[in-house]
Amino acid sequence: MNLPQVPLKPRDPIDLHLHTLASDGFWNTDELINMAADRGFRVVAVADHDNQRSVARAREIGEARGVIVVPAVEMTTSWKERQIHLLVYGIAPNQTAAEATDWNACLADIDNLMKKRAADAQDRFEGSNHGLPSLEEIVNGRPMWPFHVLSAAIKDGHAKSLKESAELLVELGGNFSGDLPMDRVVAAAHKAGGITVVAHPGRGDSVGVVAEEDFARFLPDIPVDGLEAHYRSHSDTTTALYRRIAHDNGLLISAGSDSHAANQPVDPMPWQATWCRDLLERLGVEVEPLAAGEPVWQEGMSPPLPAPPARVTEGVTNDEQT
Repeated sequence: MNLPQVPLKPRDPIDLHLHTLASDGFWNTDELINMAADRGFRVVAVADHDNQRSVARAREIGEARGVIVVPAVEMTTSWKERQIHLLVYGIAPNQTAAEATDWNACLADIDNLMKKRAADAQDRFEGSNHGLPSLEEIVNGRPMWPFHVLSAAIKDGHAKSLKESAELLVELGGNFSGDLPMDRVVAAAHKAGGITVVAHPGRGDSVGVVAEEDFARFLPDIPVDGLEAHYRSHSDTTTALYRRIAHDNGLLISAGSDSHAANQPVDPMPWQATWCRDLLERLGVEVEPLAAGEPVWQEGMSPPLPAPPARVTEGVTNDEQT
């Protein structure tokens, strides 16, 4: 992966879960990385949903600004008839090695599925007198995915929120989501040299909580590498729980804000490098040790939880962005 060998101080700020315009975020890639550099972040990960289209540019800007950009992607996977979001770290985009064949197939398959469902969604909206004149502007030359169609439906007055837009599509017989089997994605990522981490396990909204008993059930057959113990909506109690689950199961720990745009739901958050030291070092980023007796993490150390969302962008409220 060839990340720079730059030692980090234990408390240096990092954020390993950020989104851009390549999926459902509104961060321009240059703007995101430059902002992170200006705020002193040492390591960030661009982890768009189910694609890596922003990673190469992010790494280019990061190299120029002295920010280590970890290549990543947030894959939508399925297990036991539910979706689990899986952060995959460490696979640079557009790999051509034979070991990446299965991984490339995963990315191609989810991309094709989402394009197919987006085209179907457009047909269903327009075929039911729900015109989408803003769709071309929203897509803006990118591959069209369901998120863009749902956003256009909001902008064109057919729904007030992403939830309403999705519900309308379902009423029309469409589908706005897609996933790949979790075991397939983990196996392909490992073959390509990637590290797999369960995203926001304590977030109890549409994706649902990944509980301790869930890890006990899938870990024997699906050997994920870690979990995102530090997350924007995790309380100290939740963080402590997932740090303990990681410790008990020999899992790596990640930390991310899941920022999609400025203040949406939050800006990148200054998690501490030492909290994710084992993961970072697996990625080739050295983190200096703490002073003797200094705690890695304890209650009160986490960045403050964000205020309830208030802003709206293109009709999509902050708490609906994932």
